[in-house]
Amino acid sequence: MITCKSPRKVLNRAFELASECLPDHGSKFSRKDFTQPQLFACLVLREHQKKSYRGIEALLEDAPHWRADIGLTRTPDHNTLCRAFGELIKPGPINSMLDQTAAWAKARGMLRDGIPKPLAIDSSMFESRHVSRHFEKRCRQTAAAAAKKAKRSGKSRPTRLAAG
Repeated sequence: MITCKSPRKVLNRAFELASECLPDHGSKFSRKDFTQPQLFACLVLREHQKKSYRGIEALLEDAPHWRADIGLTRTPDHNTLCRAFGELIKPGPINSMLDQTAAWAKARGMLRDGIPKPLAIDSSMFESRHVSRHFEKRCRQTAAAAAKKAKRSGKSRPTRLAAG
């Protein structure tokens, strides 16, 4: 799996994807300061850089050329980004973006036609061999609990005799 290390390329690619899948504004009554594709690109950059909403606001403030790439004249406030995250993560927008990502993968020859298996694309941007320490710990705990349960069920429990 190839992952991109350039934050600017990630920002531009996310903006391109969102521009094809999302309407410019979620409501006809919105203030229209920022478009949904612009906010989505900022949120993807936030995840890529593992920053807080305030952290990505500061990063974008210090990188006017990145903002210019996606048509931002000013930096979105951290509260705006937080509210946008709540709206954009809903199933409708996400499903259309996943469909578009699959179409891009097919166009680049990463997917073949006629494969009866279901498609799964990892959007975490981690290598497939990457697992967290927490995941490893939970795997060990689960295996130990299963072994303990199997050991208990294999033995018969002693019965108590009534005193008397």
